[in-house]
This record gives sequence, structure tokens and C-alpha cells, in this order.
Amino acid sequence: MKVRPAITALVLPVLAALAAPADAQQITLRYKWMPGDVLIYRTTVRTNSTVTGGPAGPVTYEQTLGQTLKVTVAAVAPDGTATVQQVIDAVTLDTNGPSGRMSYDSAKPPAGNADPRVLSVARTLGAMVGEPISVAIAPNGAIRRIDGAARLVQKLMADLPRDPMAGGLAQNLKAMLSEDALRSSLEQSFSRLPDAPVKPGDTWTAEQSVGADVTGKVVSTSTFTLKAIEGAGDAAVARVAVALALTQPGAPSGSASMAMRLTDGKGEGELLFNIPGGRIQRNGMQSDISSTATMRGAEGTNTTVRNAARTTMTMELVKWTSGAR
Repeated sequence: MKVRPAITALVLPVLAALAAPADAQQITLRYKWMPGDVLIYRTTVRTNSTVTGGPAGPVTYEQTLGQTLKVTVAAVAPDGTATVQQVIDAVTLDTNGPSGRMSYDSAKPPAGNADPRVLSVARTLGAMVGEPISVAIAPNGAIRRIDGAARLVQKLMADLPRDPMAGGLAQNLKAMLSEDALRSSLEQSFSRLPDAPVKPGDTWTAEQSVGADVTGKVVSTSTFTLKAIEGAGDAAVARVAVALALTQPGAPSGSASMAMRLTDGKGEGELLFNIPGGRIQRNGMQSDISSTATMRGAEGTNTTVRNAARTTMTMELVKWTSGAR
């Protein structure tokens, strides 16, 4: 009879642990790559912006950029770091603004007498289609190395027209394909995962920074919160809320003909991560960014315009082929 309380004291905690809901237990989130894996993602970025302060009064722009991204795992190191090859298989762009509507589809090469805007997009965005970039990505999503961007920039620069607009376009291309910009873009698409095991309610952060003469340094801080673990077995998914904050600690370059200042930048989104497969199932973000742009005139006069933009980004896995044999 005297033994029963001791047995009860030992058994009750065990029973309590067994009865605890599964989503209250800690899990480890890691990308799990296997050589030969092929993942096809479809991304859509929609931006609506209003520019005020210019001579034409308030002006509204709409833009939708679509991409099909093919990710092929070439090799995986013993520590789980994967070398993956990323290729844009297709791209579409639809814009609407003061100059009217414009549509481009890489699957339909434009004729030589097409809208000059379409030809310009074909020489830039279209020229990226099929060009591989090699990326070394750690199991937590940290980008270790990027190869191939310099080659792509060189190709795009060689195809630019010899006209006054080419200089500004070349600067934009260099900024867009710089290592910092690519690293930031990749780590936002393939979100950083926590270094330690987490349970629902836990948070972690990741930070990326980019810099250009026009903007100076801009820092993007993402705060992730594990909201729930849903499903079971191969279908188990981590549902993660994401809050984004943008700051501009660095000042624009004094030599730039235009200087942009960030007045507000924030966003929120959600990440669905397949736990046993170690891959993103869906990533979505809506952000609101307000900024001012000051353009320096040839005679020393300055013009300042304000831009308010709302951007919605979605990235969804549409096909996965296992490299397992």
C-alpha cells in the first residue's frame, strides 16, 4: 500500500506528457535536400503604387510579375548544405500606367517592330530565362555562396541598346543582380529557419540588407512566429506568421542624381513549411512601403515626389520530383 503513491508520482507525469497535444512539443525546422531533387515554384508579385508631387499630379502604376522557378539539387555536403541550381523557366510582366498597358510573355518572343517597352523587357527580364545561378544554401536557409550572377550581368549588358536610356538601365541591372540583392531576395523567398527547436508561440528573426547609391543601406528584418503544426505524417506542416520591418540606416550617395528616402516600410505574411520533406510549400507576403525620391536637376533645382506602394508576393510549390533512387 505504501508503494502506490510513489508509483503514482512517477506515472502521472508520463501520462501527462503522452496526453499533451502534439503541437505543444518542440520541432526542428530544416531544409532537407537530396541530390537530384527538382522543385518547381511559381511566384507572383503584384504592385500598386501612387506617385504624387510630380508635374503631372497623382499618377498610379500597376505591375504584375510572374515567374516559374526551377530548383535542381546538384549536391549535398555532410553538414546538409546543398548546392542548388536555380533557373527561371518562364517570366511574364503586365504593367499599366500613364503610358498605357504593356504585356510581355517569355514564351512568346516579340517581333522586331513590337512596342519598344516590350523589346526592352525582352532584353532584360527575358534574357534571364534559362540562365542558371548556382547557390549554396545551409539547412537553416542561410545563403553561403552565389555563383553565376556576374556572368548574367555581363550577358545583359552586352545586349543593351546604345542609347541614352541604357546607362540608367545598366545601373538598375547591376543593383538587381548584385550579390547583396540576390542574397536578400533568396533569403526572403526561402525563409530563414530557427537555429534551435521551436514550439507554437516561439519566435525567431532574420535580417537582410541591401545597398545602392540611390537608397544607401536598407535593412529588412523579418520576425517569424510558429503559429501551429497541422497535419500528420508526410503531410505535417508548420504554419508560420511573418512580420516584416524595413529601415534605412544608411544615407543615399551624394553623387547620385536621385536620392530615395524610406518613410515607412512594413509587411505581414505567412509561411507553410512541410516538416518531414524539409521544403517550403507556400510563402506569401503583403508589404506597404512609402518613400520620397529627390531628383537633382541640371541647374541645381530639386524635385521631390512621394511614392506609396502596396506589394503582394506569393511563392507556391507546384511540382516536386524526388532525387531518391
